Amino acid sequence: MDADSPPRECPFCAIVAGRAPAREVLRTSDVLAFLPDVPAVLGHTLVVPKAHLPNIWAVGQREAHALADATRRVATAVATAVNAEDMNIIQSNGAAAGQSVFHLHIHVVPRKPGDRMPDLWPDDAKWQVAQLDSVAENIRSTVDHHG
Repeated sequence: MDADSPPRECPFCAIVAGRAPAREVLRTSDVLAFLPDVPAVLGHTLVVPKAHLPNIWAVGQREAHALADATRRVATAVATAVNAEDMNIIQSNGAAAGQSVFHLHIHVVPRKPGDRMPDLWPDDAKWQVAQLDSVAENIRSTVDHHG
């Protein structure tokens, strides 16, 4: 594909526009929530901004608030619908983080003991105190500059 040809349509933008089917569970002026075609577990739901935003760094404050509120609402509804007491809220940015559709999306994943979801974090990470202190300082010194 050359630089002047249009990109292939984003599958989530097609759902937002009504050009692709989806099992919608919530639609607001800013956000759409729907079940993925192949959910990890029953009740797994995606929350997406209606605007095409590729990742977390493209999200403004208004969109962030709308996404957070919709995610909270959907998580409550999913937990009730599938009788789940536990929940993962997962949002990945970039291929190395596992993002496969480059339209920001939040996974709301109800959890039950022994379900088919894998553990998400390694239990064997060993970091030196100096490394942890250094990265905490780096984050502290930049967090207010990137409002």
